[in-house]
Amino acid sequence: MDGPAVREALQRTVDALLAGRRGVRALEAGAGKRTRFRLPPDAYVVGVDTDPEAIARNLRLDQRVVADLADYHPTGSGFDLVTCWYVLEHVPDPGGLLDRLAGWTAPGGLLVLAVPHLHSPKALVTKLTPHRFHVWFRRRVLGYRNAGRPGFGPYPTTLRRAIAPRPLTRRLAGHGLVPVSQVYFEDAKQARLRHRLRLTGWRWRAACTLTRVLSLGVLDAGRSEYAAVFQLAQVRR
Repeated sequence: MDGPAVREALQRTVDALLAGRRGVRALEAGAGKRTRFRLPPDAYVVGVDTDPEAIARNLRLDQRVVADLADYHPTGSGFDLVTCWYVLEHVPDPGGLLDRLAGWTAPGGLLVLAVPHLHSPKALVTKLTPHRFHVWFRRRVLGYRNAGRPGFGPYPTTLRRAIAPRPLTRRLAGHGLVPVSQVYFEDAKQARLRHRLRLTGWRWRAACTLTRVLSLGVLDAGRSEYAAVFQLAQVRR
């Protein structure tokens, strides 16, 4: 599955689990320039982001909060939907942020996450290269002319072990959040680059096999991303 297909699959899960709820309260943790999931017109959407240029472009938000998520203190009884889409890999303490996200989720509510899959060559290269290289790569190789400018990524990455699927899932389980949908997929930018390099078909399958063999089964080139929907029990533990 590619990125758009994954988002649509997660959208269907969100729609099914939120069906029948009126006045949904949603939090975009690291809102960026756009809201990731379609919500009913009567949903109240709060966006939090450290980048004022980016959050100003997000037209779906009912409330914009320019703040670090570590300093954010929401009011009310929790959110029916919390989304954190490609944010955890940028913070110094993703485990602590996961705890906060869980605490902001209302009983019966959903937490939707997307992160780079740490056991992929893409994540390894990102971890081992400086931020200035990431900006150069997006501008010069991928053609994103605004990369690194105010309101545009890439942002500096930390890629802590806490965002790997197993420790992430275990940590959220401690808060009563269980996965109802999980998927691994390939990053769209990686796919475009390898198609440009004609690394497709049997060549790509061979490259994925070689990567697994040389890494003793640790790295998976074809599964560079991880996304999941977690649901909190109706009564907190």
